[in-house]
Amino acid sequence: MKRGLAALLILLGSCVLPQMAIHAAEEPKPAPAEEKPLGPGWLSLDCCVGVLDGKIADGKGAVEKALGIGISGYFDTSYTWSSNYPKSPPKISGRYFDMDQNKIEFNDFHIALDKPEKDWGVGFHLSGDFGRTGELLREATLWGKRLHKEPSAELRESYVTTTIPFGEGIQFKGGLFVTPLGTEILLNPGNYNDEISRSFAFNYAIPLRHLGTLFTYPALKTLSVSGGLVTGWDDPRDNNGSPSFLGGVNFTPSDVFGLASNIVVGPEQTRNTHNMRTTWSNVATIKPMDPLTVLLEYTFGTEHQASTPTGPRNAQWYAFAAVGSWGWTDRFSTAVRTELFLDQGASRTQGFAAKTPVHNVSLGEVTFAGTYKFTKMLLGRAELRQDWANRPVYKKGANGADSNQTTLAVQLLYQY
Repeated sequence: MKRGLAALLILLGSCVLPQMAIHAAEEPKPAPAEEKPLGPGWLSLDCCVGVLDGKIADGKGAVEKALGIGISGYFDTSYTWSSNYPKSPPKISGRYFDMDQNKIEFNDFHIALDKPEKDWGVGFHLSGDFGRTGELLREATLWGKRLHKEPSAELRESYVTTTIPFGEGIQFKGGLFVTPLGTEILLNPGNYNDEISRSFAFNYAIPLRHLGTLFTYPALKTLSVSGGLVTGWDDPRDNNGSPSFLGGVNFTPSDVFGLASNIVVGPEQTRNTHNMRTTWSNVATIKPMDPLTVLLEYTFGTEHQASTPTGPRNAQWYAFAAVGSWGWTDRFSTAVRTELFLDQGASRTQGFAAKTPVHNVSLGEVTFAGTYKFTKMLLGRAELRQDWANRPVYKKGANGADSNQTTLAVQLLYQY
């Protein structure tokens, strides 16, 4: 199979590389219009931090011009408190990037480098994370679980892009990239989630990243289709020698409505190519008016003979989520998220902190968040979240468990 993938990439290169000169001759796109300054605000820091924003932007622009690449990134720090006071270890059940209880966490220094296709006919994207996020991303991979004592850093994405001149142009992406499944995303410069915490659907229903290839074709102005082969869920090193299929459809008939449907299918168990895992994610984006955005998600997953607290068995999971955000001003916005996650078989959650093996786990949550932009590059966020479950699965104290937990969190994010 590895030889087959190598042959595929070689064949692709033979088709793509001769087209580099064509793409290199393309006219550059006009520069985007300059952004308007933020309006006045009681908590504005434009007078002091805003000056630093300008200096950093000027310096970054000079480096980008000299190197011919785009540079972006952010600093992220936060604090989370849980009403269950989990101890030994102090980890909040059901959470991922915000799992650390009662601790000011330096989450991430993220840097991304981008080279557009227009210069060479082939573009690339390279990004990495330094801090707690890098550590957690690494531990999410099968190979990374053996590297806990290594520095807290991880290569998030590393891929090349090009456009094959067929029809309207087939867009190709090859390498390590973030999954297209789900509503929420791994933070990216200029593209953030509305809340500090992640949903159960993000943490348990879908993968984080893939290694492989993805082809996307704009069949219509409002419709694109994609498909490719990847090594599976969060596994840069294939654990069974058999790739998974990743594909999807994006339908955007207007600025008011869009629908993304993506699926990943393949064997994910180590040295086992027979037990298949399938995850199908559907996300609708609705913008009925300028300040309001609504996201609706339905995700379904199934795996044959999955590992569960009660032994191998066929498992299924379902996620239903809704997120609504409202921009009150260009500085201040609020958001609410609610969801239901059904883990039939407990293969995804493993029952969290339940004292006895469980067959099924049902989780729910509602989250309220507010975001304020102190400057164009510095934003602060506060969040209140209530989790519940059909049984005591949330860790409480050193040895207890509860069916409810409440968390409070604050965050500072500086993007450049």
